[in-house]
Amino acid sequence: MGKIVLVGDKYTVSLFEIMGAEGIILEDPYQLENSLISLKKREDVDLVLVTKDIYDPVREKVDPVISGQTKPLITVIPSPYSESAPMDVRKMVLRALGFG
Repeated sequence: MGKIVLVGDKYTVSLFEIMGAEGIILEDPYQLENSLISLKKREDVDLVLVTKDIYDPVREKVDPVISGQTKPLITVIPSPYSESAPMDVRKMVLRALGFG
């Protein structure tokens, strides 16, 4: 089973690390594109979660990196600092496993 990696702010990364995920803290959203490109090359990663507050400022720049990506699955999640609709974790996990 592959790893889950969270890319986001220090607080959210810390919470996911407590649950066993790997974390990458980004202070500057403009580092996101390079982080995603390097994560796409890793064979041990199945799911990459990016916090919405890191993704939103650079959406246009990273969407080409994310679009059509199946392994690892890259998806945006809300953070404590963003307003967003609740995420469907079941759907996200099924997609990561190749069933959605």
